[in-house]
Amino acid sequence: MVFVDRVEVWNSGSLPPELSVDDLKKPHTSFPANPFLANALYLADYAQRAGSGTIEMVEQCKAQHAPEPEFVLIRNKEFRAILPRDIFTEDSLVRLGLNERQIKAVKYVKEKGRITNREYRQLTGLSDEGARKDLLVMVEKKVLKIMGQGRSISYTMIGH
Repeated sequence: MVFVDRVEVWNSGSLPPELSVDDLKKPHTSFPANPFLANALYLADYAQRAGSGTIEMVEQCKAQHAPEPEFVLIRNKEFRAILPRDIFTEDSLVRLGLNERQIKAVKYVKEKGRITNREYRQLTGLSDEGARKDLLVMVEKKVLKIMGQGRSISYTMIGH
């Protein structure tokens, strides 16, 4: 299913009892339902090494500075891989009315995970008050959210 903010891939199956959803984001052994078929697909170079697919998804998302995929098992009968989309592309940020400084900050947060007022000032050359106003605009437009309090405030992307 394709949504504005995510793509969901559904499978009407469950995970093998040896694996949990948490195991899918770290190296794990594969437990195919049909090992003969899995081996034939691997030998035909149609499938990668066993147990590497979900880890590859995580690595590809990180390489693109996209949110990590979410893996969900529902009632042990339905498995979903949810791939969040980056809804904050440069075009969408321009449409939201963000200026060049603010777009630069969003790119910085996508790469570094967060930004502080001091980092924003260093990035843009703004004063403390100017930086505070710019960052507040991005919070009001629901691009960034505030983390922490007082001097330890930083800003992260909404949805991360």
